[in-house]
Amino acid sequence: MTGIQERLATGKGKFTPLYPELGTGPVSYEDSISQEFFEAERDAVFRRSWLKVGRVEQVPRTGSYFTRDLPGLGSIVVVRQADGSVAAFHNVCAHRGNKVVWQEHPGEETKGFCREFSCKYHGWRYGLDGRVTHVTNEEQFFGLDKSALGMPRVHCDTWAGFIFVNFARDAEPLSGFLGDRMLELESYPFGEMTQHFGYKTRIKGNWKLSIDAVLEWYHPPYVHGRFIDPDVSKAEKLVPPVDAYHYDIFEPHMLTSVPGPPPLPPREPGALGPARRDQKWVYRLFRAGLFGPDDVPDVGPLPAALNKGRINSWGNDSFWLFPNFSFQIWARNFYITYQYWPESLDSHTYELDIYFPPPRNAQERLAQELVADSTIEFAMQDSNTVEATHSALATRANGKFHLSDQELLIRNFHKVIRDAVAAHQSSGER
Repeated sequence: MTGIQERLATGKGKFTPLYPELGTGPVSYEDSISQEFFEAERDAVFRRSWLKVGRVEQVPRTGSYFTRDLPGLGSIVVVRQADGSVAAFHNVCAHRGNKVVWQEHPGEETKGFCREFSCKYHGWRYGLDGRVTHVTNEEQFFGLDKSALGMPRVHCDTWAGFIFVNFARDAEPLSGFLGDRMLELESYPFGEMTQHFGYKTRIKGNWKLSIDAVLEWYHPPYVHGRFIDPDVSKAEKLVPPVDAYHYDIFEPHMLTSVPGPPPLPPREPGALGPARRDQKWVYRLFRAGLFGPDDVPDVGPLPAALNKGRINSWGNDSFWLFPNFSFQIWARNFYITYQYWPESLDSHTYELDIYFPPPRNAQERLAQELVADSTIEFAMQDSNTVEATHSALATRANGKFHLSDQELLIRNFHKVIRDAVAAHQSSGER
């Protein structure tokens, strides 16, 4: 064990046995390659869960709106109401079913500001409350009750500045869905971190496999070895020991906390020496790396709910919100969100968004950009493994797979998804 690993080791022992309901035997990934399960999952999970679709900063004033096209669920319009609340509607015209809000290309999402929405097809108009305000040639219709028409409303609520929607007919309150552990984080200064970098891509693989790829820290020496150390044996010794992490399950959500390096000390003039084609040299130059800027901004007191595992040299807490959203709060006062939207059994879109406090100078801006670039590069490396995993699983050449102790969140994630599908099917709901 290296000096770094010795400083981070805790001697905690095993984690998985603390959750006997998860078991320790081999697991199946049939839930990631079965078309029948995929269709049941979309109905049982995505049509009945609260789904994060944006941030309140995207709708800063009355009439501000944006659209989201959610695979398998349809297009919605999210808009700021006159009373300050945020509402969501199915983006469907009551006349002929046309998409109401779009620009030049119907398949692209859009955003903007308006006093009312107007359908491009026949000119029907809708207020910010979704109700029809104008019907073109209204007198030509038969028994039309305009007051009863509108874009169908979608359950919508906000928490900590995040906007959520739920497509169920009778959705439970968002606060109940989040639970006490998530609600403890509401005081985190998400709203002060408005410097945003984003990345979105399509991955050829089941969406759950993408989440699996970042629920454990077993893979970094191999998937990200080039950035840690090109010598794999050295990279293995630079990764924190297994017992340095913290895991927590509060169904249907979960948490993983990880250690991280302390910020670099202030740079002495000329200390870097000549330029090198070396990632560590670049990190020292810009005073930033994968774990964030070395010059940590002051964002005020943080919630006591962070780092509950009391990790030595805490790096971040990744809170996984069922079913497809994660927000990762970093010790260096920035946060990252991850979201995965299934399009088909073997395809999904992956959204990664990084938020910092506004930079005060060029040095801070460059440091943030380096963090963003590093994060996106690592995300692309993780995505590459997902495509390889799905293509191999789809052969069904092997049906049972063994998970280590530090992969317990993967066990739990698939179990919670399977349990949700089974519960919905046994209820007989449609």
